[in-house]
Amino acid sequence: MDPTVSKKKACFPIRVVMEMTSLTARQIRYYEEQGLIKPVRNEGNQRMFSLEDIERFRLIKSYIEQGINVAGIKTILAANVQDV
Repeated sequence: MDPTVSKKKACFPIRVVMEMTSLTARQIRYYEEQGLIKPVRNEGNQRMFSLEDIERFRLIKSYIEQGINVAGIKTILAANVQDV
């Protein structure tokens, strides 16, 4: 991976995110609907994700696997943002 590419640059379509995270398109859209992730939209209104978004999906997935519900994940993520 090119070290000059920012982790914040949205350059991955949903198809690639699905492969990188083992999430379904429905799960990805659901997490967006719930406000857990906010992808950038390109000119064609396609969702585009960054490396940071992919890391966040992996974190969300690990919380789900631990049995934490979406409301709990929102609370955890909100607390982590405030800590920064």
